[in-house]
Amino acid sequence: MDIHQIENIIAIEREQSILKASQKLFLTQSALNQQLLRLEKELGTRLFERRKTGMIPTFAGRIYLATAHQMVDMKKETYKIIHDISEENTGEISLAYTPERGSLMFSYVYPVFHQKYPNVTFRIQEARVKKMEQLLLKKEVTLAGLTYSGSFKNPDLEYLDMAEELMVLGLPKSHPLAYLAGERSWETFPQLDLKLLRNECFTLISKETRMRDMINLAFEQAGFHPKILFESTSTLTVVNMVKNQVCPAFFPQSYVEANAPIVYFSVSPRQSWMRCMAYLKGTYLTRPEKAFLRLCTLYTQGKPLV
Repeated sequence: MDIHQIENIIAIEREQSILKASQKLFLTQSALNQQLLRLEKELGTRLFERRKTGMIPTFAGRIYLATAHQMVDMKKETYKIIHDISEENTGEISLAYTPERGSLMFSYVYPVFHQKYPNVTFRIQEARVKKMEQLLLKKEVTLAGLTYSGSFKNPDLEYLDMAEELMVLGLPKSHPLAYLAGERSWETFPQLDLKLLRNECFTLISKETRMRDMINLAFEQAGFHPKILFESTSTLTVVNMVKNQVCPAFFPQSYVEANAPIVYFSVSPRQSWMRCMAYLKGTYLTRPEKAFLRLCTLYTQGKPLV
């Protein structure tokens, strides 16, 4: 088997389209289609069903693709190990992180990392935690900046814990109940009975996020469904609604600002999560990857990047 041909067939599976796959591979649609037709003729069976909704693997296709993925994974792993043991500090790190906090971390860590490993490149995908877990499991990325709560970990992943943070309820400083926060609420996070906000409207982070699961639990424990102004995939948008004195909202502790016109609370149950970097169990981590993980941990813990 030609490994390039195998990678091309995997691209068709991933994109569910010969046209989209050919664009990703910088091939003409005709050339990629001919590759697939030749392979199907060689095997004596179709690998994909051509449907209006896209290219769907047949039973034979699923068998071929299962082995194809294993071969591509073996190639990648072999190259990684050889580059590492030969101390060739080259290669690529495939990474996923969240669009806001993850991208901010990367922008601080990358310059320090690049000074030591100038020949290592990155392939980056931005996504929410639930999506990033799938990217890891599908081996589309090697590392991902995740969060988990309690003992709810995926058994197929390894987790490098970096820092724990609280789920915070922010109230506009002009809110009638703001006085309950007392002094220095950005440090103390006094507990507020969420039932007191039963008649309030909230801005909530989208259902795609792990934090939304935690928020839903808080409302469930309080015994009511919140009135929702809107949902957003952006935590910054949610925080800004509180800053602009619009409504209460939940967000991670790392978004707390001492000088913002916000007072901060915790609620019952007091929930926190662990910020971490994750990778698939059994993954061989190169020296550059380990160095990158160390820098991410230092940044998250607020320590100098040395």
